[in-house]
Amino acid sequence: MAAAARAADQGQLDRETLARLAPEVRPGLRLLTGLPRADRWPELRDVALADVLAQCRRLARWTVVDVAPPLEQDEELSFDTLAPRRNGAALTALEAADRVVVVGTADPVGLQRLVRGLDELAGHTVAPRSVVVTRVRPGPVGPDPGRRIQETLTRFAGTGPVHLVPEDQDALDAALLHGRLLAEVRPRSAARTALLGLADEVAGREPQSRRERAAGRSRGWLGRRLAPA
Repeated sequence: MAAAARAADQGQLDRETLARLAPEVRPGLRLLTGLPRADRWPELRDVALADVLAQCRRLARWTVVDVAPPLEQDEELSFDTLAPRRNGAALTALEAADRVVVVGTADPVGLQRLVRGLDELAGHTVAPRSVVVTRVRPGPVGPDPGRRIQETLTRFAGTGPVHLVPEDQDALDAALLHGRLLAEVRPRSAARTALLGLADEVAGREPQSRRERAAGRSRGWLGRRLAPA
């Protein structure tokens, strides 16, 4: 990301340069890594990052930007496009977003932070949002955690349906240990199934289970048509 921002500052960032800086880690998936140290944040100027995101739209069908939670804006610097802003990268990404996925954790502290974050978010983007709660389990919130979480967020944040990702620590640990995706190490993981549902919604396609059922019906119909009399 730092190299891409420097190229944008120098007017040298194009589709080919970005493709070189964001190599394919697997077919169809490129990765543009973030800053190696937090204290290098001034290198990501708002204008440069906006240029990087514009080139991302040319390079890939989907661009996913992992944004840090602080959204405070320094009013004294908000009209100075040359001065670096501590949270400028997050604010720029939100301004450019077509959709925002807001993530919180399923415990009292995490849910409280999520409610506050949703309130702050309203002032920075008008993009449609999906609310996701991870590590869902009975322990921190009591029995029937999905219902309790949904009711809490509806009451205090006015959310619609919330995507719930169940706690699946063994699967996630295996993915971290091997440096692989859940799809590669635990394809039947409950967490991965929930994330697939979220991906279907964001992509605007029908859930995978429906696609599989439709494919099964199609194969069955074709088999009957091709079977000998």
